[in-house]
Amino acid sequence: MPSLGTILSVASTGLRAHQEAINVTAHNIANASSSGYSVQRPVLTALSPLRTPGGVFGTGVRIPDVQRLRDTYLDAAYRKEASLVAGEEARAGVLGQIETLLGEPGEGGLGNLLDRFFSAWSALATHPTSAAARQGVVDQGALLAGRLRGLAAGLDRFRQDAQERLMAAVRRGNELAAEIAHLNREITAAEAGGHTAGDLRDARDRALDEMATLLPVQVVERENGSVGVLANGLSMVDGASHTPLEIRVSGGVVGVGLVGRPGLVGLEGGAVAGLLRLLNQDLPHLRARLDELAAALVAEVNAVHRTGTTPEGSTGVDFFDPAGVTAASISLSSAVAASPRLVAAGTGGAAGEYRAGVNDVALALAALRDTVSPSLGHTYGEHLRGLATGLGFALRSSLDLVEVHRTLREQAEMRRSSFSGVSTDEELVRLMEFQTAYAAAARVITAAQEMLETLVRL
Repeated sequence: MPSLGTILSVASTGLRAHQEAINVTAHNIANASSSGYSVQRPVLTALSPLRTPGGVFGTGVRIPDVQRLRDTYLDAAYRKEASLVAGEEARAGVLGQIETLLGEPGEGGLGNLLDRFFSAWSALATHPTSAAARQGVVDQGALLAGRLRGLAAGLDRFRQDAQERLMAAVRRGNELAAEIAHLNREITAAEAGGHTAGDLRDARDRALDEMATLLPVQVVERENGSVGVLANGLSMVDGASHTPLEIRVSGGVVGVGLVGRPGLVGLEGGAVAGLLRLLNQDLPHLRARLDELAAALVAEVNAVHRTGTTPEGSTGVDFFDPAGVTAASISLSSAVAASPRLVAAGTGGAAGEYRAGVNDVALALAALRDTVSPSLGHTYGEHLRGLATGLGFALRSSLDLVEVHRTLREQAEMRRSSFSGVSTDEELVRLMEFQTAYAAAARVITAAQEMLETLVRL
């Protein structure tokens, strides 16, 4: 038969258990606004009963564990969308800067400078003996070449910036992998006794959330409480060990690989993937299109200009430096840059002598504006419009994907928060529930003490 001591023991377990439950509830309320915090729930379980000849009697309550409410599927959905958003944001940010640099359409845009360059040749064709018209051609040619060099330098800066951001992202990814491996070790040790290490698990999930913005990760739960982290199926973290990433260049392609393992890791999300796409596709494509334009201008303008005779009587003069056939190196030839009188407006006579007033070369050069370039397959203006349109389409597409995946990420975050987040109203209800149970257990102790006093007085 249970004794008065048994009643006191049972009531004391109620006091301890509900005091611990109130502590858990207070911890939840204190972290209601903490980012990445998962609500915790005390598990109240009846103690093993006391078996006596008179029957089976309960011995009280205990809290064997404090569970953390978390759904791995909701986490995976959130991280997938967060990864896709981060990748497109990294790409769209740089593409937007390039669009601003290109300045099309605009007064300082390359298209406007092309028009002004060919218009200067038209002006020279109208006044083939004019020194001012010749100077205008030189000035507009220098401006056009300078603008192309400026665009090439700008793309080089964006490439350097993307490379630095890629290095920083890989470095941060490695730091997070090491942190997750360390937390795996701590969680395994803390949960060896069968108790959930809720706060440590939250810290690990925050690290995993951040890693998802850098790399598309897959998280595999282990029975001992640790997790494995995979990047495109390759293990970065396995329990307490991790394998860092490194940047590699293979066949001219920039990529990332795991240290000590061959090949590149294919990535389809995260800031690292967005930066790699910029480095391997977007920036090289834009640079190639600019180089094509510069090479066509140098070759085709020089080919026509060399047929003319300058007022100095020189023939075969290049307008652009024939060695500068890229956007980064295009420039006026040293002869033209030194003297506008070495600009030819027309062809020479039968003996190659200069003929004042002849404008066939200037007319031919002005006509290049509307002539299909043999090397480009269309006019210079069409080539430039195609470049600007392609850039605009890529930027718009990237921004649209950012908007779509951002909405999906927010929805995934809402679902995850509704399951794992702290509701202060719900916690206050639980607080009153545990407080009432605590007061009731205290009242049982008081009643047992009164019964004991009555027994003593007998």
